Amino acid sequence: MTSMANEPATSKVVCTLFDKNPRRIGVSTTDPNFIGYVNGVKIGYFTNNGTSRDDRSDNLCTHNVPVTCYSSASLLDRRSVIDVLRFCSNEGCLELGRRYHGLIIKSGFGVDQFVGTSLVDMYAKCGDMGSAVMLINRMPYLDVASCNCLISGCAKNGLFDEAFSFFMMFDGIDIGPNHYTYTIMLAVCGSLLAIEEGKQLHAQIVKMQYISDTAAGNALLTMYSKCGMMQDAESLFKGLVQRNVVSWTAIINGFKQHRDFEKALRLFCLMSEDGIDPNEYTFSIALASCASMKNLDIGRMFHAQVLKKGLALGDYVGTTIVDFYSGLGEAGDAGKQLKEMGKFASSASWNAHIAGFVHNEKAEEAIEVFADMVKNDEACDEFTYSMILKACSSLPSLVTCEQIHSRVIKAKFVSNMHVGSSLIDAYNKCGSVEDAERVFTQKSSADVVSWNSMIKAYSQNGHPTKALALFQKMIEGGIMPTNSTFLAVLSACSHSGMVQEGQKLFESMVRDYNILPEETHYSCVVDLLGRAGQLENALDFIKNLPVKPTAPVWRPLLAACRCHNNLQMAEFIAKQILELDPNDATVYVTLSNMYTEAGQYTDAEKQRKLMTVKDVAKEPGCSWIEINNRIYRFFSHDKSCSESPRVYQKLKQIVQQIEKRGYTLSAKEDNVALYHSEKLAVGFGLINLPAGKRIRVFKNLRVCPDCHSFLKYLSTIVDKEIVLRDNYRFHHFKQGCCSCGDFW
Repeated sequence: MTSMANEPATSKVVCTLFDKNPRRIGVSTTDPNFIGYVNGVKIGYFTNNGTSRDDRSDNLCTHNVPVTCYSSASLLDRRSVIDVLRFCSNEGCLELGRRYHGLIIKSGFGVDQFVGTSLVDMYAKCGDMGSAVMLINRMPYLDVASCNCLISGCAKNGLFDEAFSFFMMFDGIDIGPNHYTYTIMLAVCGSLLAIEEGKQLHAQIVKMQYISDTAAGNALLTMYSKCGMMQDAESLFKGLVQRNVVSWTAIINGFKQHRDFEKALRLFCLMSEDGIDPNEYTFSIALASCASMKNLDIGRMFHAQVLKKGLALGDYVGTTIVDFYSGLGEAGDAGKQLKEMGKFASSASWNAHIAGFVHNEKAEEAIEVFADMVKNDEACDEFTYSMILKACSSLPSLVTCEQIHSRVIKAKFVSNMHVGSSLIDAYNKCGSVEDAERVFTQKSSADVVSWNSMIKAYSQNGHPTKALALFQKMIEGGIMPTNSTFLAVLSACSHSGMVQEGQKLFESMVRDYNILPEETHYSCVVDLLGRAGQLENALDFIKNLPVKPTAPVWRPLLAACRCHNNLQMAEFIAKQILELDPNDATVYVTLSNMYTEAGQYTDAEKQRKLMTVKDVAKEPGCSWIEINNRIYRFFSHDKSCSESPRVYQKLKQIVQQIEKRGYTLSAKEDNVALYHSEKLAVGFGLINLPAGKRIRVFKNLRVCPDCHSFLKYLSTIVDKEIVLRDNYRFHHFKQGCCSCGDFW
């Protein structure tokens, strides 16, 4: 057999392809043992007559990599083997690595120490730790490099306990760890927040005189920062013999992670004064700090520096810039940055832009960006679908939700925990509890977020019994409830008058699950008691809270006072709320309405004047409906729609019909109540939706008693269900009844 060193030039063919798909090499040879590899894939076994048969496997790695075709009569050289194994390690091509392993054994390179170490590294980085350990056990002798590869693989695959075990192995095999070993173990300590172990490693590093090594110093710095020991990190940073860009970036990121944004930015400035140029990661941390501080001006300054250094189009920095502008509501600048990135924009860049619109409550704009993302053939991930489903929830748009759902199924993300939960929540907020239920039941293994979303869906849509039954099933299934779980079941009890059940659940939350109540839980209990007419009990509950009650805790009791006509208590509650939130318009409006109902017109007018003097504005009632994939919005007495005359005429006809069934219109003399926004939206739906089609209307405020009564009567004369979502819950009107049981 001819050695590689003496191999004739014609026996070795090097082919570099730039095609992502493996294809047959057009080479003829009389060697019957010729093995060809293209893009790292064995593709042919060539016969003496120059013909070939395809032996390609479609499930192998097909990255663009220069490859070499060898005659089996020749030996592989160590350098080529190590290069290929390094490529497999970096790209995660496990199957390709295994094939090369077989070729290595066949060629007699299996006993080479460097090749053996490269194989350990390849298997470890590709996640096959069993094969890596097996190779370590079979190696004739171990050195620090092979042990480091194994420990690094454990760390990369989250096997932190195993990493510590292998690290302790050094003493048993009489091999001294080097500075790289310590950097790996410090990273493990940082991931586990194992500060005591980290300090012990620090002591060993000092003892071994590795402290002057920049890499070891940076690893220590990162470990202390991750563990929240910023004083130790800063002290270590000041004592570093040599500080490079990694050192500065680590300390800046540490302060940013622990929300000391001003100090992070001060250090960024000192870094430049120290003659160290920031890299893309440092700039990204600085921009993220500006976003957290909501400091647009300083962020723009950093953006200018990034442009000057030519880093703005890189995916990492570019995405941070998009995220920065999107988070601060500067959609124009975010969109401009995304456009300038062009082909360099990744899914993360698009996601940042979508998230910015969602967080700033601009759902329609978020959906438009998503549509552009799809047109650009950008791959959507779980974050994309979760965010865009939140946008569907905010509109809410059932049609868009259904379209996104179909894409989720096609992309095989329906089983994803976050996407599945977002789907359930989106369908719920779009008023389709049936679809939410279908998604939930189809999940192979529902997580606690999905359970919470489904319990909430039942609660808000007038199915308290189902909500409590699902809660019980969740407990029996071994799923531990969370704060959100109890908020959902307490709300179910509150909206159905199940006072005793609600009180028991509240006590169980603390007693059985050690969950400390939050403001929302206290508010829900107040609402539970207040809706049931137990106003004094609700007041006592607030007075005996272990924390000072906030305005959101008092507000449900004020609403209950109006519902049960207790003006005296309402005045007391209103005073408590205004001391905490002087600009709460609902307090003035509620008191004014109660004074009017009690015949105290002077006091009612006084409340209205106070609103004017204090410049307190009440949010106008707005209702909207989706028809033919378009959202139509209506305000009280709105005549901006081209079909307003038809809508108004339709409502008058309906009143005439339902008055015969017992309906009495409030404020009939000036038709104020007749043209409330929800009635206008429903009237528009009656005109434009086909017979039998469910009407879904959404309102930003609580539905008024007159509109609630109107829709109940309306449901007796139309052949369709009417669904109204206000800011409290869903109301399903059908055949003269509402799902809330008139308890809202």
